[in-house]
Amino acid sequence: MARVNWQFLRHQGPTDVITFDYRQSADGVSSPASGALCGEAFVCVAEAVRQAREFQTNWPSEVVRYAVHALLHLSGYDDLVAAKRRVMKREENRLMRELALVFDFNQLETRKSKS
Repeated sequence: MARVNWQFLRHQGPTDVITFDYRQSADGVSSPASGALCGEAFVCVAEAVRQAREFQTNWPSEVVRYAVHALLHLSGYDDLVAAKRRVMKREENRLMRELALVFDFNQLETRKSKS
């Protein structure tokens, strides 16, 4: 993840999620002609484990949060400016609450195979 972060964003070290919106034009403006999402996201499980400890949650829910975050980016949300970051974070939290009503994030963790 650190290599991808440096290669594409020129940011040092690993990060939790990096999203590439393939609908963006050369000037960085997203052009959702069909409304369909088109992109790619890189999620770092090691960062999910680290941040889960920091935020007292579990790593599977952090991975889901990163996927939601990436989908929001692909839907046009931006987090580079503080005001937009707050809007995006509110939507991310809202979607996480909705997903938690349907999915038990703890059940997403891989079960250890019996020896």
